[in-house]
Amino acid sequence: MATLKDIAEKAGVSMMTVSRALNGEQNKVSNETAEKIRLLAEELGYIPNSSARSLAARSSRIIAVILRDTDTGNPLTDPYNAFFLGRVIQLLQREGYYIMIHFVRDFSEITFGLRSWNAEGAVFLGLFDDEIRQIRQNNRIPLIFTDSYSNVRQISNVGIDDYKGGCLAARFFLSHGHTRLAFCAPLSGKSGVITERLRGFSDTLKENGITLSREQICNISLSSAREILVGLKRSPAPPTGLFASSDHIAWQLYKAAGELSLSIPEDLSVIGFDDLPLGQTLVPGLTTIRQDIDLKAERTCEILLRRLSQSKGTSETQILDVELIPRASVKDLR
Repeated sequence: MATLKDIAEKAGVSMMTVSRALNGEQNKVSNETAEKIRLLAEELGYIPNSSARSLAARSSRIIAVILRDTDTGNPLTDPYNAFFLGRVIQLLQREGYYIMIHFVRDFSEITFGLRSWNAEGAVFLGLFDDEIRQIRQNNRIPLIFTDSYSNVRQISNVGIDDYKGGCLAARFFLSHGHTRLAFCAPLSGKSGVITERLRGFSDTLKENGITLSREQICNISLSSAREILVGLKRSPAPPTGLFASSDHIAWQLYKAAGELSLSIPEDLSVIGFDDLPLGQTLVPGLTTIRQDIDLKAERTCEILLRRLSQSKGTSETQILDVELIPRASVKDLR
């Protein structure tokens, strides 16, 4: 097994420099040297401490669950993440596994982390194509992706029919006489669940002679829900309906509407996505696209456990269905 000395000799630096680089003391090591050392550590299969080395020889029973860290706050404040992860943890703990939750900004660093923890498998939430390619190249343990869109072949992914969800939202608005509509989501510019929901929504509207303008596609990552509603209401033809990419965002729109003395659904109709308990407690009740979060968690764990039990497991992709749950947040304009 590789040691600090092995890495130091190959990198042409001192063992202290290697130790500082691997411990994240970036102020004492140049970025170029730190990156060189990190890559060598991965290449040599270095495990950074004695306890981890002892685990390397046997099963650790550790499953890593990886979420993207952002500047917008704690990823676990998103109710969807909390509900999904809670169920995953329950299911894997029943099978005797320990769960390590980790937030990541740079996915190039995750391979070293998975090796140092001696993780037996990993579950990733909502990754983009470039991130999946990066992770797949350097890891040989079972990796299960959820809500991820990628052209990479032979990956295991569990998701839902996001495109259909967008179509259902558009059809419901149209069937209730709404033609001035908008979409609200945290937009990243990369292909993923948000872009698929928007694509389904937009395509269905186009089929009915309606085109969403740029102003009608609102990025809640850049503006608050209140700012979005103020801007939309100032437009020459303000929308009568808003499709939110999640129930959590729909809740933010409800809150902002209340602050602006706008009534839902009299002044603005709203459709969410997920069907979290949160949506059922809103007044009026939130019309939403339902996904079965428990089932998604169960399928994710089933695939992971199968992969863990097989020396050469095959990749699996499962896409679960969605349905529209009508409540009281859409006004009938017919």
